[in-house]
Amino acid sequence: MSSPTLKFLEGGGAMGERIRNFDWAGHPLGPPAHWPEALRMALSLCLHSSFPTAIYWGPEFHILYNDAWSEIPAEKHPWILGQPGRVGWPDIWDIVGPQLQQVVAAGTGLALYDQMLPMFRGGQARETWWNYSLTPIRSPDHSIGGVFNQGNEITQLVFARREREAELDRWRDLFQQAPVPVALLRGPEHVFEFANGAYTQLVGGREVTGKPLRVALPEVVEQGFIELLDGVRRSGEAYIGAGARVKLQRVAEGPVEERVLDYIFQPMRDAAGEVDAVLVLATDVTDRARAESALRLSNWQLGEERARLAALIEAEQRARLALRRFNETLEAQVKSRTADLTRALEAQHAAAERLRAAFASDLIFQGFMDVDGTLRDANPASLAAIRCRLEEVVSRPFWETPWFTATEGAPERIRAAVVEARQGRTVRGTMSVRLPGGERGFRFSIRPVSNARGEIVGLVPEAIPE
Repeated sequence: MSSPTLKFLEGGGAMGERIRNFDWAGHPLGPPAHWPEALRMALSLCLHSSFPTAIYWGPEFHILYNDAWSEIPAEKHPWILGQPGRVGWPDIWDIVGPQLQQVVAAGTGLALYDQMLPMFRGGQARETWWNYSLTPIRSPDHSIGGVFNQGNEITQLVFARREREAELDRWRDLFQQAPVPVALLRGPEHVFEFANGAYTQLVGGREVTGKPLRVALPEVVEQGFIELLDGVRRSGEAYIGAGARVKLQRVAEGPVEERVLDYIFQPMRDAAGEVDAVLVLATDVTDRARAESALRLSNWQLGEERARLAALIEAEQRARLALRRFNETLEAQVKSRTADLTRALEAQHAAAERLRAAFASDLIFQGFMDVDGTLRDANPASLAAIRCRLEEVVSRPFWETPWFTATEGAPERIRAAVVEARQGRTVRGTMSVRLPGGERGFRFSIRPVSNARGEIVGLVPEAIPE
């Protein structure tokens, strides 16, 4: 094999050695020294390629191949070396034979993907799947002497894909009738692969399957949900959201509606252990959240009413005590101090009237809001100052109401005070605001209100004109 004419057989690993030691003298291809230049060049490329490569040469498509390709015929290796294609591959020749003939006849290559070949392995026919190419090998006269074949097996990939699809079908059957919204988002673009009827109802009947999240539900982009899903894909850890306020356009061309949701973003892993999808499970708790908010407001109103009643009772008791002492003094001095007693009685009556008037005064501005700053109630004095009815300001962020919006810097300051107060601290300060009746200065405070468990359930803003 040291002849210059056989340089093309040098190297090539185990298969290079097998081909050099093969008895070609009695073979239809003849000794390698007589092989055509096109075959020599193609075989040299084949032997030195790290990719599975075979050559089908001549009218009978005799088989030559490299080390990487030797695993493809399994137990037929190395017997299959030099065999005609029909003899070497009787199990799949009805598929690959016409393909090879087509390449030779047309002179153009073929690229085949997801091709099923029922190969005989381990004593029985087995389903195998392949991606491969067939390229004509041309001689110097442009005639086609054989076919250059490269490819790789994708059987495990196809089986894994089937398993995933079967698993997805099981999920569809399992979750389709679920009473809570369920969806599966796949890939970095979070494409909806599945959404059950409850999820479709939650998003207003929109057809989301097959669409990226930012296309199917564009209103959620600015609410940070894509960043949360990206974080779940990167970390591989589930994300749980409780009582989240989500804005959804549930009616086409209609307004955006705020819903309150409890939800879970659960990462799903593929056969390789990589996160390739996120399972979304949600519960619409809007009605529950509204009921809890109404209950907090009712409890606060009840507490304030009890405080007012206690103050009135205390004032009444003080007035009665003063009156009793006055009567005792009057009885002791009735004969000598009738005139003084009359004047004192009149003065006491006036004091009592002033006391009652003071407790009925609305000079203190008061209100109540949720811990996020949403206004839920305000007393008549504070509403009169902005010339508004309660329904015109309720359910709005406190800092976005007419008490502050006409004063530069006031909304930001009040918003910062709300953030501090909901940490459990009473905020106090002074400020001037422009009201419909003119600019006025106030001493104000925002104090947190807690329940019996120490949980902050609301905030009370108060202001006293300076």
